Amino acid sequence: MGKVIFDFDGTLAHRPGMWSQCMVDVLDDLSPGHGLVADDVRPHLRDGFPWHRPDQAHLHLSTPDLWWDDLTPLLRRTYQSVGVDSAVLDEAVATVRQHYCDPARYQLFPDTIEALVQLGGAGWELVVLSNHVPELPVILEGVGLAGLINEVFSSATIGFEKPHPEAYRIAAGRTSPTECFMIGDNPEADVFGAERAGLRAILVRNLHPEVNKRADNLLGAAQIVMSSS
Repeated sequence: MGKVIFDFDGTLAHRPGMWSQCMVDVLDDLSPGHGLVADDVRPHLRDGFPWHRPDQAHLHLSTPDLWWDDLTPLLRRTYQSVGVDSAVLDEAVATVRQHYCDPARYQLFPDTIEALVQLGGAGWELVVLSNHVPELPVILEGVGLAGLINEVFSSATIGFEKPHPEAYRIAAGRTSPTECFMIGDNPEADVFGAERAGLRAILVRNLHPEVNKRADNLLGAAQIVMSSS
C-alpha cells in the first residue's frame, strides 16, 4: 500500500465561515452589537495570506509566533476597513489566533471517521497536508483525528503552500509520488498541483468539470483509492 494525503478544511472538516466568520465571532465577544457580518469582512481577506502566493516559500516564518506576527497587519487592516472601534482593535487582532485555533469551532464531515478507518484498515498510511495555521496538529487532536492520522503537515510550518511542488514532496516523504493519492476539495491545490507533482488525485465535495477523478464525499474517494490497489 501507499500513502493517502488529505487536505483538512473543506475535506475532513470545516470551520463555518472560516476566517471571515472567525473575525466576526471575535467581535461578538468583545463588542456586542457591532452590526458586522462575515460578508462585510470577506472582501478584505481576498489577498494577504501566504496561500495567496503559493509560488513564494516562507521558510523564514519558522515558528508559530513568527507566522502569526506576519499575518497581524492583514487582520488589523481588515478590522480597520470595516470600522472596528479603536478601543477594541488591538484586543480583537490578538484574539483571532485563539478563536481560529479552537478545535471546538471545527466540525467533522459525517463520513470522515469512517473513510479514515476504512483506508487505515486496508493498510494505507494517512497524512494531512493543508494550507493552514501552525496549530493544525492541535486542531486535529481536538476534533478526534489524531489517532487516525500518521502525520500532519501544515503549510505554516513547512514553509510551502499547495500547489507548490515542494509541499507534496514533503508530505510524500520517502513514498514514491506514484504511490500517493491526494484528496481534497480544491481543484488547483488538491488536484492539478498534486498531479503536476506526480501524485494521483481525487476531488471531493466539488463538481469541477476538468477533474478526472471526483467523488461526492470521502467514502466515495476511499473506494476509488482501495479499488486501485
